[in-house]
Amino acid sequence: MNRWDRAAAILMTIGVLTPWTPVRAQISPSTSNAPVDMSADEAEVVNSKCVTTWRGSAEALQGDSRIRADTITAYLKPKGGPAAPNGQTNCGGTDRIEADGNVFYVTPTQIARGDHAVYHADAGQIVMTGNVIVVQGKDVARGDRLTIEVASRVAHLDAPSKGGRVRAVFYPDQPGTPGAPPTAAAATGH
Repeated sequence: MNRWDRAAAILMTIGVLTPWTPVRAQISPSTSNAPVDMSADEAEVVNSKCVTTWRGSAEALQGDSRIRADTITAYLKPKGGPAAPNGQTNCGGTDRIEADGNVFYVTPTQIARGDHAVYHADAGQIVMTGNVIVVQGKDVARGDRLTIEVASRVAHLDAPSKGGRVRAVFYPDQPGTPGAPPTAAAATGH
């Protein structure tokens, strides 16, 4: 069982064992092994369907990455058969995680924003759709669909299907921008 499957299983168990206070749990499609902290205004767990939903300023943090959305829902793979007598769920690994409404995926160097995002566990892929904007330093790219291959970190940005184009503005390396070499004056302190 990989860490996402364990995290999703923990989420389903937390719904059974914890009172309905602001929820903290684990979920995030990051390559980090750091613990994941999940919070929201409310949570709903439906063990019979292996679904957990966080609503109201939902946020998942792992290491230095975070995802924020109005709603985040985790879908686990049902194992089949009756639930265990100790209250454990009969849910297996993560199938997919969906984020809806004002979705932000933030890392130390990039911010991606969209209307909807889905992490497909088996494919190891994040797909963000609807008014997608990606920002890195001063550089900005816009499109309608962003696909990120989690393992390789390869991203593909598509134009709206109803016409239109992908658009980006890139700034040359300038002093003071991320990744830019220092100027001679800055390097000498003058």
